[in-house]
Amino acid sequence: MGFDPSKNSFVNAMLVLTGNSKSTWERKLEVYRKWGWSDDEILLAFKKNPKCMATSEKKINQVMDFLINKMGWNASDVAGCPMALFSSLENWTIPRCLVIQLLLSKGLIKKDISLSSVIALVERQFLNKFVTKYQIRFPALLNLYQGEGKADSVGLATQSQGLDCIKNL
Repeated sequence: MGFDPSKNSFVNAMLVLTGNSKSTWERKLEVYRKWGWSDDEILLAFKKNPKCMATSEKKINQVMDFLINKMGWNASDVAGCPMALFSSLENWTIPRCLVIQLLLSKGLIKKDISLSSVIALVERQFLNKFVTKYQIRFPALLNLYQGEGKADSVGLATQSQGLDCIKNL
């Protein structure tokens, strides 16, 4: 698979490989294929972060559904950022995506923002880049990020649809 045995990623990959039965491994491969990942993309994601194969099939489907159908990223984007598959959807991914949707709707960030620039940043970097920078203009942005503006109450749309539901923020 191309792992360097002297690296931590090799140990992580071995833990994931031994922690899954062959049938579980095959089911997870099928879930990723169902979402449009090629075998090369599956291997790339696994090499980037083996935990993507430790994630449950249910969670894989939930994350893929949210990122592809609600946020408008494509399957390849998710394959390039496997951290998204095991980050907390409710506490990490959705709050960040709500902020991104608001900023997109106001034309403050580029439409083709990469998934990794949203998900992989440590919290301090994300806050500096996407929340603090725009908080004077949108005081409710921090509340939205912290969950006082939950996804249900604000509404989620794809990046291409815009966000009529949060224009008043």
